[in-house]
Amino acid sequence: MIPDYTESNFAGIEHGNGVAVIRFHAPWCEPCRRSEHLFDEAVTLFPAAVRAGKVNVMQAPVLAAKYAVWGLPVVLIFKDGREFARISGPQTASVFGEAVHDALL
Repeated sequence: MIPDYTESNFAGIEHGNGVAVIRFHAPWCEPCRRSEHLFDEAVTLFPAAVRAGKVNVMQAPVLAAKYAVWGLPVVLIFKDGREFARISGPQTASVFGEAVHDALL
């Protein structure tokens, strides 16, 4: 299961080492619902060292504002606590995989 993050438990991503892939979404967002399985599929292909998670912007509006998440869905890839890449809109597992590969280099 992919963990959910809010303001109360996101510090491990912001201050952590390594690569983390975080999907920002909302329950009312139709493109988010339609593409959720693509992200879930991609996560199964990531190396074990890559952390993955989801942020419901309705439950974590401060995080959404902090990272300027205005359109949904959006996936942020963090490397050593800093935003490394941003992928907007529904995407395929291969797009996420390529971005994670680049972050691991």
